[in-house]
Order: sequence, then C-alpha cells, then structure tokens
Amino acid sequence: MEKSLIYGGNYEGPSYQITTSVNNLQRLPRFGHDSDFTAVFSPYQDEQIDYAAGLISLFVFLLIIFIFWTVVIIVFKVMGPANAGFLSGHHFVVPDPADDEKDIYKRPLRVRVVFLVATALLMTFAFLFVVMGLTNVNNAATTMGKSLKTTDELLQNAELIASNLEKVGDKSGEIRDAAVAELDNLCPANPDIGDLVGMDIMGIADQAKSDLTMLENFISDGLEALNENLSLVRGFTSSADKATKAIVFWGWEMKLLVAGLFILPSFLAVGVGLVMLDVDVEPYQKALTYFFMPLFGMTIIACYIVCCAILPVSATSADACSGGGTVSGGPDDTVLTVYRNLLGDDTGLIFQFVGFYTQQCNPEYYPFDFLSTYLNDLDKAVDSTDTALSALEDNQELLESQCDRNFDRVLDIVEDMNDNLRLLRQQADLSLDLVKCENINQLYVNTVHEAGCTYSVDAMAWIFASTLVISVCGLIMIMLRSAYYPVEYLEIGDSWVTKPVPTKSESQDSAESTDPVVVRKVAHSAVTVSTAATPPMDIPQSVKVSQVRDDEFEMGHDIAEI
Repeated sequence: MEKSLIYGGNYEGPSYQITTSVNNLQRLPRFGHDSDFTAVFSPYQDEQIDYAAGLISLFVFLLIIFIFWTVVIIVFKVMGPANAGFLSGHHFVVPDPADDEKDIYKRPLRVRVVFLVATALLMTFAFLFVVMGLTNVNNAATTMGKSLKTTDELLQNAELIASNLEKVGDKSGEIRDAAVAELDNLCPANPDIGDLVGMDIMGIADQAKSDLTMLENFISDGLEALNENLSLVRGFTSSADKATKAIVFWGWEMKLLVAGLFILPSFLAVGVGLVMLDVDVEPYQKALTYFFMPLFGMTIIACYIVCCAILPVSATSADACSGGGTVSGGPDDTVLTVYRNLLGDDTGLIFQFVGFYTQQCNPEYYPFDFLSTYLNDLDKAVDSTDTALSALEDNQELLESQCDRNFDRVLDIVEDMNDNLRLLRQQADLSLDLVKCENINQLYVNTVHEAGCTYSVDAMAWIFASTLVISVCGLIMIMLRSAYYPVEYLEIGDSWVTKPVPTKSESQDSAESTDPVVVRKVAHSAVTVSTAATPPMDIPQSVKVSQVRDDEFEMGHDIAEI
C-alpha cells in the first residue's frame, strides 16, 4: 500500500494568520514581565510566576486608575460647591454677563458640549459592544457547536467501526475453533496429500490457524484501547457541549447592562438639552439626580469592573494565539511547545498524533507507519486464502478420493476465513479514512483557529475597547453632572446674603485687617438673615467685588466704614 493513501493524499492544512486583535492585545505592556504563554506550562516555577505577574499588573494598573477617578468624584462631592464648584454636582454660578470680564458664563456651555459628546461616544461604543463584541462571541459559540457536532459524527463512525471489529473478532474465534477441528485431521488417509496436489496444504492449514489466533488477539487488544479512548473523547465532547449551552451570552444580566448603557444616558442627555433650551423642569432634574444618575453610576462601575477583568483574559488568549516557539507559529506552535514543556522530548505515538494534526499534516509526524506492516500482512493473508480456496475447489474430487472424506466443510471454513479477512481489511480502510488528516485537521482549524483565535479574541478585544471607552465617558458624565442644572447668575443687591469665610482679601491699599465675605444668591426678593455669629448689616452701595473662584465672588471694604 502506498503511503500517500494513508496520508489522505497530498492534503496540507491551512496555516493560521495572526489577526489584528491578537497583535494589538499581545503588545499590551507587561511592566517588564514575560508575555510567552507557554511559560504557564514551563517546568520552572519562576517563569510561571513572572508571566502571571504581568497579567496581574495589567489588571491592578487599570483598576487603580478607575478607583482613583471614582474617589476623586466622591471627594469633590464631599467638598461641596464652596470648594469644588460645579465639579461637586452643584449648579453653575456665574456672574452677570454684563459684569463678566473673563467670559466665565461660557463655561456651562462648554461643559454641556463635553457632556453631550461623552454621551454620544458612550452610546456609540455601547452599540459596538453588542455588534462587534457579543456578535463575535456568538460566532465563536456557533463555530464551537459545529466542531462538537462534527466530533460527534466522527465518534459515531468510530463506534460503528468498533462494533464491526468486535463482530470480526468474534467470528475469527469461531472460524479458528472450527479450523482447528478440521485442519488437525485434514487428510488422515494420506498425510502426504500435499505432494500429490502440488501444494503444501498442511502448511497452509497451520498458517491459517496462527493467523486467526493473531487476528483475534489483535482485535481484542485494539478494541479495548479503542473503546477506552472513545469513552474519554465522548465524555470530553459531552462536557464541552454542556458548557457551551450553559453559557448564556444574551441573558438578562447582559440585557440589563446594555439597556442601562442606552436608556440612562438618553435621559441625562435630554436633561442637558432642556436646560440648553432654557426649559427649567425641576421635577425632571430631581429625577435625574436621585434616580437616573445613581443607576447610571452603578452601571459604569459594573462596566469598568468588566473592563478590568477582561483585560488579562484577552492578553492571555492573544499570547496563546501568537505562538510560543518556532515550529509553525500561531496556536499550532503553542500546542506543540506546551506538549514539549509538559512531556519533554518525548517523540512517541501521542506526540506524533499531536504534531501531525496540528502542524498542517506534516508527513514528518505521520503516526500510522506502524500499521503499514500489519496491512501488508493482511493483504497477503487475503491473497493466500484466495489461492488456497481456488486450489481446494479445483482439486476437491481428488482430495476427497485420496483422503476418504468430504471437503465441503473445509471449503466453507476457508471461504469464511477469506470473507473475514476482507471485512477486516475494509474496516481498516474505513478507520484510516476516518482519521485522515483532512478530517481531523479541519476540525482542529475550526475549533482553534476560527473559534478560539479569531472570533473569541476579536470578541474580547472589542469588549475590552468598548467597556474602556464607556467607562471613561461615563466617569466624565458623572463628574460633569451639573450640566443638566440651569445656570444661576450672581447679582449684587439686597437679595444677597453675606457669609464670612476665611479667604485672602483682594485689597492691597489698606494695611488694616479686612473681613471679606462671600455672597450667595438666595432668592430674587430681598431677604434678611440674622444669626448670633453674623448680625444683619447693610451693604454699602459702593463696594469692591473681586473673583475668588469660578462660582464665588469676594466683596471687601474697610472695617471702619462698617
């Protein structure tokens, strides 16, 4: 038999083309640590720790940034409008445009524009999160499902072959027992009958008994190993199928998150649009403050936790798909390098199986050479029984007259033997056709190249990028939440209440101590506030107003004048 038939022709498996997502994720900084995925399976613990440290550093670095930003927002809220201004979530306070020398009144518009741009980006990447991220996850799951279905079909064919081999083995035992009974007493009347008919009948009989015994033992041992491996593969595919079905990529949790990323920013953007149109709807503003903004905040926190968690997973997948050695590159290289890390320089049958099916059907790793001798012997046995059957049929009358017995039973046994050998040869061909490289390599390519290193990595890259932009834009929106409040203008008049604060005086003309005050708007009607610490006072008509902060103004005058 020619080797090309065993190899399944000149089929050469496709090579993996490293995708842009794999390239980009594999280049993520590891802060001085190794990015070789095969180090996970290295016999040296230091290499394993070094690789894990790089992934942990990625996670911690990004999480610290988001946590720090969140703490800053909380600190601004605690500081209040007097110290943090609009960043505390309080409404804008700006001077009357007629008295505004620094164009501070334009700041609310700029902040609102930034808020709306952040909202647009957030909703755009929420859409990409679904279209590019979750869609690729679904593609990976679909491809994995097809691979599992193909594996199941291969297993069914293998189980059918095993069943046929079992029948062949049982029949071989029956034929052997019958042949022993007949051939041991083939021609008692003339033991030298072979010389008369010109063929070694007794030699053929002895060889037939030996071949049938060997055949039964070979099938028995082979079936035991085959059934054991089929059970292992069947259990693995069953577990993989259950795991794939158990993962709900579009469950209520994901639907709730995506809905929050679309609906909540929409309400916030409407609130900003209303105040930009000078429409002051106070109940709607309260709803934004006490309901929608807290929900939006929790959504953004969940989003940046997902972002931080997916980052090391994405990096690990990209590392595995980029390769870990120099055999063929990509995941094919990773598989072979991991095997060598685990089992050393072993070049046994398992290594040949792994190498042959993962390295583009390279003949260097062909694992079925050991069958060549057996198949050749099987072909010779078929030819030998054909010759024996033909000789017995041609000389049946002579044999019966010389041996003084009927040879019909002998002919039936030889014919059964020939049929059994042909059936065994057929099952051997079916087995080799089942495990030919084209079948197994395509299954490997669909599972590893397509599902594992294309769709999955693309999905994780888009999920990471989308959640990163969503988190950043969401934190910007939370920090600039004062954008949906109307602007309040600072007016000097009887409607203002003064409150002493320890600030630096703007007056440089007087050496005497001054007691500046910060003015805040209370209402458009005049209000008089009386406290034990600050008695009522009349504000002089001629005062000096100087800006301390964006939303605070200082009014100073001499103590003697009061």
